[in-house]
Amino acid sequence: MQVLAVLLGQAAAACLYLAAPNQVLMPSGTVAQPRVLGWLGLVLVILSTWLWSITDGWPVAIAATLATVPCALSAWPFVGIYVERRRQAARRQRA
Repeated sequence: MQVLAVLLGQAAAACLYLAAPNQVLMPSGTVAQPRVLGWLGLVLVILSTWLWSITDGWPVAIAATLATVPCALSAWPFVGIYVERRRQAARRQRA
């Protein structure tokens, strides 16, 4: 359960990152409904917290969610910058 809760927390962070207006992981204009991604991120955070609470109780679930989601959320911009640099390098190769 805990591994699934961590993965859901990371997926929630990805949804929240993709809902941001300044994300660079996806090319601009490809994220059609950022509001839907924001709500999906919130639902995934709640589901992740609930899964943590099944095995460890609510205090641990809240603490684990407060550790998992922000840490994963801070990692996604690095992935986005890496992908954007690779896109720029591919464009330069083609030109």
